[in-house]
Amino acid sequence: MNLPLEGIKVIDATSNIAGPYGGAILADLGADVIKIETPAGDPSRSMAPLEGDRSAYFHIVNRNKEVETINLKSDSGKEKLSKLLEGADVFLTNFLPERLKSLGLVHEDLRKKFPKLIIGNLSSYGSQGPSQSWPGYDATVQARTGVMHVTGEADGEPVRTGVSVLDIGSGTWLAMGILAAIVKRNKTGLGTLVETSLYETGVMWVSYHLAAEKISGNPSVRSGSGHPTFSPYGIFQARDGILCIGVGNDSIFAKLATLIGRPELITDPDYIHNVDRVAHSHALKIEINSALISKDAAEWTQLLASSGVPADVVLPPEALFSDPQAQAMNMLLDYPDNESVIGKIPGLPIRFDGKRPAIRKSAPHRK
Repeated sequence: MNLPLEGIKVIDATSNIAGPYGGAILADLGADVIKIETPAGDPSRSMAPLEGDRSAYFHIVNRNKEVETINLKSDSGKEKLSKLLEGADVFLTNFLPERLKSLGLVHEDLRKKFPKLIIGNLSSYGSQGPSQSWPGYDATVQARTGVMHVTGEADGEPVRTGVSVLDIGSGTWLAMGILAAIVKRNKTGLGTLVETSLYETGVMWVSYHLAAEKISGNPSVRSGSGHPTFSPYGIFQARDGILCIGVGNDSIFAKLATLIGRPELITDPDYIHNVDRVAHSHALKIEINSALISKDAAEWTQLLASSGVPADVVLPPEALFSDPQAQAMNMLLDYPDNESVIGKIPGLPIRFDGKRPAIRKSAPHRK
């Protein structure tokens, strides 16, 4: 298929997870992406589990890329990078301000030398403010922005989300900003500095909680698998396992109550409206669990979802390999690497005219 970014050349000097994921998105969209790796190697190569000189993370965030090993501190390395940038459209970094300066990669200087170059920088806390020079990982910034505070059970400790949402989210924002900058350059002929950070992503992710605190006057709390706004919402116990049910309005609640054989709940004064159900969510969960114990989780899921009640079985990620929906959507794509046991990895969650961009190249070995 003809991919949207064919002909766009990207020099990706990022490392670890967030920045490389942004580069992988651009690569999936058809850009020619050259990953710049230091002689010491990208730290993500050694993140468990390992497969030779590539880890699971490295495979995922560096697919569809080529690699060049360059010592950016040496004169020869700086000259080599400069030559690559002469023919590039995009340059991605995830360096702190001090490192950019020490490597001679200050954005203002690069833009003078390469006026058409689009520069994307992804950092931990952003390029301004008292924390701009702080290092940061997904978990530490989840802690700072409140994502961790609202994750976990109400009576438990704050918990890191099971997926690195700030890394993946920041990489997505980076790619989105680059796409917008390409559109802008098509109009003006000039490059743009695109910046994002784990911190900005975390702040964006807790938008609801910030607004809710102002409206309610109550501090943010952890709700486990549930939600402070809706009820019933979250994990429920069936005969053989658990499923997740989401009820977002009174009509859906009426369907749920009828389907589980408890129509009297519809007119119960404690459960008539969503605000009532939120106030009595604990008691309501007990009522629902007592009804769900009569069937297996998969049976309830089929009955509820097919009748308009959002519900699904709680499964581990590896269950996706046999999920008929993943197969129908062609979500898991062939990974073109006979040396790897991976076989398939999720493709970009975007389709063009019904087709998902293929994984054209596996993540590169070290050079």
